[in-house]
Amino acid sequence: MILGNIKKHKGQGLVAFLDILGFSKEIIENWERTENNPLDKLLELKEHLPFYSNEELAESDSEIKGKRIYPCRVQTISDSVVVSFGFEEKPVYGDVFLATISFFHTISVIWRNALEAGFTIRGAADWGPIFWNDKEIIGPSFINAYSLEQNQSKSSRVIISSSLNRNLAKVFMEVKTFWNDEILKILRKDNDGFLIINPHYLYENDDEEEKERLIMRLKDLRSKANHINKEKYNPLLTALNSEKFSLLSEDLGNY
Repeated sequence: MILGNIKKHKGQGLVAFLDILGFSKEIIENWERTENNPLDKLLELKEHLPFYSNEELAESDSEIKGKRIYPCRVQTISDSVVVSFGFEEKPVYGDVFLATISFFHTISVIWRNALEAGFTIRGAADWGPIFWNDKEIIGPSFINAYSLEQNQSKSSRVIISSSLNRNLAKVFMEVKTFWNDEILKILRKDNDGFLIINPHYLYENDDEEEKERLIMRLKDLRSKANHINKEKYNPLLTALNSEKFSLLSEDLGNY
């Protein structure tokens, strides 16, 4: 059974708005460049985004009777990416947990792919009412995620909205599963109190070599950025160079 990646949806959902940092500057300054052209880099990045067709997923779904699959809907708007997941009217707890994990994982895959393409991202994620069809995505959750990305993200990070934060706290209070700990590993409390996707989630568990490669990649991107944009990399690098720790359940729902 395929959940979340619904062709037409109006109801509750998870929505993230992700902006590719530095792309606008690259387009303005290097549009005519023949080598390492920014348009080519963006199009290559889009080729490697985690898009899934329901037809392909249905084939996989048919292999195991009763299997539940939680793909997210991924769409691009110029240099921005929107990730969404639509819930049924009364989702069961297991679906909420697994959908949320899939949602965060999809964002992290996009983030890593952006880094490999020479960019990083800034974004925000929300939980609330949303509508979409094959052409449009409209609703309070999309507006909230966009507004948070524009006004609060500031640096290279993906922040969690108050609505998503409160809903996670509510679900955590109502049921305890081993998925609770998995979600806590994915999140982190930032210096200003916002919950964010943990930068340590961008590499495989305890893979120090991969972590160092990620840090060097970010330092290289920072060195090529202008003075204002250099600052957007520092909190991310500071987090990666600090201790790897999970969010505490008591940190949920505090804003």
